[in-house]
Amino acid sequence: MTEQTSFTLFSPTSSNVLPLVFDSPHSGFELPADFAYQVSLEELRTGWDAFVDELWLPATNHGAYLLCAKASRMYIDLNRAPSDIDPSLLASPWPEPITPTRYSERGMGLIRRFALPGRPVYAEPLPVAAVQQRIRDYYQPYHQQLSQLLSSLQSRFGTVWHIDCHSMKSRGNAMNIDAGSLRPDIVLGDADGSSSDPDFTACIQESFQRLGYQVAVNHPYKGGHCVRAYGKPAQHCHSVQIEINRQLYMNEASFSKSDRFDAFQHDLMQVTASIAKFIQAKLS
Repeated sequence: MTEQTSFTLFSPTSSNVLPLVFDSPHSGFELPADFAYQVSLEELRTGWDAFVDELWLPATNHGAYLLCAKASRMYIDLNRAPSDIDPSLLASPWPEPITPTRYSERGMGLIRRFALPGRPVYAEPLPVAAVQQRIRDYYQPYHQQLSQLLSSLQSRFGTVWHIDCHSMKSRGNAMNIDAGSLRPDIVLGDADGSSSDPDFTACIQESFQRLGYQVAVNHPYKGGHCVRAYGKPAQHCHSVQIEINRQLYMNEASFSKSDRFDAFQHDLMQVTASIAKFIQAKLS
């Protein structure tokens, strides 16, 4: 295990290392001292991928790596491009070109504008230097580690597979494109097929479906920055985002594990075993 200020990296416990990396950019909930939020802790927790790192940790027994963020996504969102900055959050102009996306338009960019619909995270604009410090101390180390890990495994094995791990509310809210809709059990995102060869996405989809889970692909989540930045099938790096419905393993109101947690974690390990078998077949 490797510990840094911004992340924890769990290495395979097995000697049978696979070119398989799980990362969980939203499962941390540390609130740095300079985070001057004005909303409640309960509102901050709504953006927390609670226990997702713990759910996937046994994947290391199958030869995989697991990279987990420490800081809350409400402080800085590691699944956004570093230029996806909402200028309305800044006390002065950003010194370089920025490219706010639809996420920033909905208040969910690199730096969150809203914790929940109509609930601003900050009472006043942020100094540019404060946002730069978040990028330097939290964003860059995480992505440098993820990029380095994927590159080293690809060099060693020729191909690498990457799974970006998330959880989702059971029903979309007004900040989501599926506002008011009930969500399926699992949503897989491969950027409409551009971040992974289809057989990897299909392997994951079929693994969940064999266990009885309802799976959607690329709706309402197509995959965020992590799969789009690293998933390059033509260069033998395949990235898929997995969104898990929180009702499967936790109480959404209390942010606590439900009595289904252990059984669901066991199912995830069956999914991981299927993925490992898929990768071993590809390598052979």
